[in-house]
Amino acid sequence: MRFEIMNAGKVKLCASLFMWLGIVTWVGNVKLHLWFVFVQQSTERDVVFSVANEHVNISKRHAPVNAGLRDGKTFSILDNAIEQRVFWSAWLDGLSTRVFDVDHERKWREQVRDARVVVLEAGCGRPTNRLATFADGTRACVRYGIDADQVLGETLSYYLAELLGISNLPPLALSKLNLSNEQWASVRGKIEALEWSPNAIVSLTEFIPNVTGVFIPLHLRKQQGGGVQLSAENISNVTLTYLVELMQWSDLIIFDYLTANFDRIVSHIFSLQWDARVMERTTNNLLKTINGHLLFIDNEAGLVHGYRVLDLWERYHRLLLGSSCIFRRSTVRRISELKRSGNSAKLLYELYRAREPLARELGSLSEEHALTLQNRIDVVYKHIKQCAEIM
Repeated sequence: MRFEIMNAGKVKLCASLFMWLGIVTWVGNVKLHLWFVFVQQSTERDVVFSVANEHVNISKRHAPVNAGLRDGKTFSILDNAIEQRVFWSAWLDGLSTRVFDVDHERKWREQVRDARVVVLEAGCGRPTNRLATFADGTRACVRYGIDADQVLGETLSYYLAELLGISNLPPLALSKLNLSNEQWASVRGKIEALEWSPNAIVSLTEFIPNVTGVFIPLHLRKQQGGGVQLSAENISNVTLTYLVELMQWSDLIIFDYLTANFDRIVSHIFSLQWDARVMERTTNNLLKTINGHLLFIDNEAGLVHGYRVLDLWERYHRLLLGSSCIFRRSTVRRISELKRSGNSAKLLYELYRAREPLARELGSLSEEHALTLQNRIDVVYKHIKQCAEIM
């Protein structure tokens, strides 16, 4: 009898324990469910990525919830940065602001065309260039050029970039070396010592301080006749800063191909024949600001001179163009518009003449070079189309 009472007590105790265990489990499930709902709702808002101690808010429409960073620095390129495998994504493009504001460029051009130069000293790269300081403290790089064609190439390259929507070139204006004019009178002795021709047309570009040299990214480096194409397939686990720079490089590749500028990346590719370590050095005529913007400077070899010696460099221009299969949508749109126009040189001249008072005097592209520009736009358009078909 006593044994049966003891067994009954144990049964009741076990029942009680199971009952409490069930209650605790139910409460735990309810809490877990509530926590899951809270987390899900939170992640459906903006996802915050921390990259190099910077917080970038990325809307869910552009970045999937499962897009995560590795060690807070890198993330999945395919999920977040590239659309349709050949376009930089809208959110990434949105992070790269215009380098030089349109209003700033306009005001700068108007300001320096008549501003009085008080100092003219060595600087701005080539021995023929000079750094000018105006009476108000503004500074500009003065490019005299070996001949007028270099100044024309620099100027037309600037306005072609405008047509393409590429804002990486510092503001530019033309000026005439009239030594009796107030603008140049204070530095007349310096100009005569340089043996610059009176009344020659020079280009003035805004001087940007606190800049550094730029190395060609690993994904674009060419190695002795071969290389890895910049595409969605071969980029992963990279920083956001690196991606924004790569996006600017994709514009630079198109720009340098169109202008046939051999004095930047192409000269590095050419030099690989005898200098295997050339890619480990900074790129010619390319600088980076403290904000990470690339500056495409010294474009004197573009268009006019570049087209004249095209036969010597075209092989390397084609290698450069073929090194990238990712593009900005806005750049592709402009290329498509220029192809449809069938006369890009005319659009270029109209923009150049509308903005630059000395355009008629300096001149523009010859008919032969105008045709070359259109042909190169067609080549770029075909390259983009092929990338889209392959990818």
